[in-house]
Amino acid sequence: MDSKDVKQVRNLSRRGFMMAVTGSALAAAAGCRPSSIVPPTPYVPGSGTSPAPAGSGTAAASGGTAPAVGVDANYGQLTYDKVMFTSADKLYVTQWDYNNTPAVDAAQWTLTVDGLVENPMTLDYAAVKALPAFEDTRTLECISNPVGGNLIGNIVWKGFKLQDVLDKVKLKPTAKFAKFQAADGYSTSVALEWITQPGVMMAYEMNGAPLNTVHGFPLRILMPGLYGQKMPRWITHIEFIDSYFRGYWESNGWSDTCIIQTESIIETPVDGYSAKAGSQLYIQGLSFAGKRKITKVEVQVENGPWMPVTLVPGKSSLTWTQWYLPWTPPAPGSYQIAVRATDDTGFTQNQDAGGLFGGTGSGAEGTNAIHRIGIQAT
Repeated sequence: MDSKDVKQVRNLSRRGFMMAVTGSALAAAAGCRPSSIVPPTPYVPGSGTSPAPAGSGTAAASGGTAPAVGVDANYGQLTYDKVMFTSADKLYVTQWDYNNTPAVDAAQWTLTVDGLVENPMTLDYAAVKALPAFEDTRTLECISNPVGGNLIGNIVWKGFKLQDVLDKVKLKPTAKFAKFQAADGYSTSVALEWITQPGVMMAYEMNGAPLNTVHGFPLRILMPGLYGQKMPRWITHIEFIDSYFRGYWESNGWSDTCIIQTESIIETPVDGYSAKAGSQLYIQGLSFAGKRKITKVEVQVENGPWMPVTLVPGKSSLTWTQWYLPWTPPAPGSYQIAVRATDDTGFTQNQDAGGLFGGTGSGAEGTNAIHRIGIQAT
């Protein structure tokens, strides 16, 4: 990525991915607060809680010309026709201990990989940076992201492939799980297949700059297909073990698999928006399914037919798929707009999704529920 590309990535922040917690306490995306501590705010149609996208002001406010007759002043422009990225300062932030955000000294930090391996290793920051570099775009999401929520972001990460280290330490046949420990005291584990799958990255940069403090400097792990809960920041230790280890969030009732569910989010127009009947606007948003590819997205207005939209996919299924549909409110009145996605397994979001935050399953498993907004045409 050259300096021009880095500048574009830094400037292409499309929405505010901040999550307010207690006071000014903020934290980065590795494990999410259980509802017993800070309840996530569920999306309620008609509440006006949908996040407004960047650049959603009127043409006059944004420095453009006045919209032509028949074009909505706020949402009449197509903005999701290119893949957008999230700047580091706009990436959502959640944390298990808001009183402990470690400011790690890179000169003192090390990463140890041991346990059921033939050749235990400890790497310092210089050794980490000397490994062959690997850059990729990945979407990161919190397991507690509610229906239509903003705890999600698209980032260009740089680091090294963990497999390069695993090839050197050589796992023993008795290794069944990987246990993680971080400088903030956080710990969790994953089954072996998650950490040995292709594409596991140890990231030390985001959007062309070193990780900042809240996002895990000097190193964090990224594993395709999992919510942030399973991917610690400030990681210091990977231990391969032969038996299950239950981490903090898992012990508090959150999912122990943390597999990302198929979801879609309407970003424009925002819930509660007042449009002018007869003026075209763009219904735009994003869909994501972890390692699974989004194959189709459809929008429904009221109880009408599900209409296919135009997809703007990222470079792989590991990034969100953006989408858009031009639509004109035909007459004054209230309109409910819904979106659903289909992934490459054939699963389609449906009306029967249930569970916490509207997701399937009996615990805190994330959500695949259909996102709906309401607008008024005058």
